[in-house]
Amino acid sequence: MSSDSGAGPRRGPRLLTVRLGGGRIGWLLAAANGRQLARSAVTYRSEPELDEAVRQLLVERAALRYLVQQDGDRSWGWSALLPVRSTGQAVGEAVARSARGYLRQDQCRQGMASFQSMLQQLRALRGAG
Repeated sequence: MSSDSGAGPRRGPRLLTVRLGGGRIGWLLAAANGRQLARSAVTYRSEPELDEAVRQLLVERAALRYLVQQDGDRSWGWSALLPVRSTGQAVGEAVARSARGYLRQDQCRQGMASFQSMLQQLRALRGAG
């Protein structure tokens, strides 16, 4: 990543590739402290396909639409959706989800805000968009 002069390496968000069943892959976003913040809502067939999806996520980060909702077990979670112009569909495509469920809605919203901040940091580190 990057380092501060004389202060050792600067830690930042990490985007990890996750191998799933059936040869599919996804991504996981972890904060500098290792806490998992988000995961891909879609699985991919190949590394190039995953790389393109991450590039699009970073480019479209300011236009993402977010949904916060409670599931059947009363856990709160969020989803990030690409804008309609990117997907060509009537409804934006979910591209990211919270990596875990939250007990309270305010905690969920804080996790979502952390994801938004991490996207900005990743964009700066990768130089995308």
